[in-house]
Amino acid sequence: MDTPQIDDVFLWLGGVAAALIAIVAVLGLGRKALLGTLTRDISDMRSQLYRNGGTSLRDAVDRIEERQTDIQRDVRELRVRIDDHISWHLDREGK
Repeated sequence: MDTPQIDDVFLWLGGVAAALIAIVAVLGLGRKALLGTLTRDISDMRSQLYRNGGTSLRDAVDRIEERQTDIQRDVRELRVRIDDHISWHLDREGK
């Protein structure tokens, strides 16, 4: 190989190296941005799993559960009252 051919090879290798460095840098920045976004998203989701005074998903689930328990208690009480009322009417008719 003469000198001009060696120079061309070195220039080509330099261009390839520069391109690889640029690609790695872009991928590194993209990875950092993606991981940062994922980390923030996961952190936001995790914060919804704990009570925070009323605005978290956990607080909403707790309120729903409490209301559902109240409704179950009210239904039980109504059933007893209705059964008692029906029994009262049946007892009056039998007399």
